[in-house]
Amino acid sequence: MVQDLALEMTLIELISSRICHDLVGPVGAVNAGAELMGEDGVADDEALALMRKSGLEAARRLQLFRLAFGRAGNSVDTKSMRDAVRQTYDAEGKVNLDWPDLPIDPAHGRVVLNMVMLAREALPFGGKIAVSHESGRTTVVAEGKRAAFRPEVMAVLEKDVAADGLDPRTVHGFFVLNLANRTGGELSVLQQEANIALIYG
Repeated sequence: MVQDLALEMTLIELISSRICHDLVGPVGAVNAGAELMGEDGVADDEALALMRKSGLEAARRLQLFRLAFGRAGNSVDTKSMRDAVRQTYDAEGKVNLDWPDLPIDPAHGRVVLNMVMLAREALPFGGKIAVSHESGRTTVVAEGKRAAFRPEVMAVLEKDVAADGLDPRTVHGFFVLNLANRTGGELSVLQQEANIALIYG
């Protein structure tokens, strides 16, 4: 019981750090836009445009985090998750998401969402993420220039890494593995040149 509580506290701390890190950029841009307003040589409409764009980006990311890490992900249908991640990546303009309407069990939608978000981490220069489902197995493939997980993330996905060996960069992989196990499935990873495949079933 004490060990389980310690694990939960570690995950909460690391995921919170990860979320804060991912929100620093857009939130900082909103603040920069506010500071630009009224300055000589800067039109207020330019500053407002920056604030709107950055505020929307932050809101989209928060919605993804809410579905991926929060309890909301247990009660939202797969289509809503797909729409949320698609809107975020479309606005980002670096990743093309191919996630058609598939017969995925709603109970597993949160796992697939996290797989897609994890696959995004393997595309430092952008690329394509494709989701497919066949014979009870869901596969998420990330393709792009130098597509690869960091070695420390691969270590978490392939080995039994203890919670005290995690950090904000690797906690997502650990979280997805445990989420897959809790929903009665297993997650495996295939890493090849220019593509990564996450397989759940």
